Amino acid sequence: EISECLVGSEMCIRDRIKGSSDSSIQDVIPNDLTEILNYSPIQKIICNGATSYKYYKKYQEKELGKEAISLPSTSPANATYSLERLVEIWKKELI
Repeated sequence: EISECLVGSEMCIRDRIKGSSDSSIQDVIPNDLTEILNYSPIQKIICNGATSYKYYKKYQEKELGKEAISLPSTSPANATYSLERLVEIWKKELI
């Protein structure tokens, strides 16, 4: 159920970035997700793209005690997947 999922990329990190290029990310500071996880029925954490997943694993997974899964980025810069394919992949995890 969607209400039991925490999804995002910005939820994981605060940073300095130029445009939407992951390669320009600097000065990463993980967002504090403890209150969200303590006071909601989150059962699944989904990272929006490989970079979000990398930073979640590096900065938050151990502290929060919850594994995350990585799904393809929904960014328009991700030309690897069509919108239809992204919807298909994400739908499997959200429903």
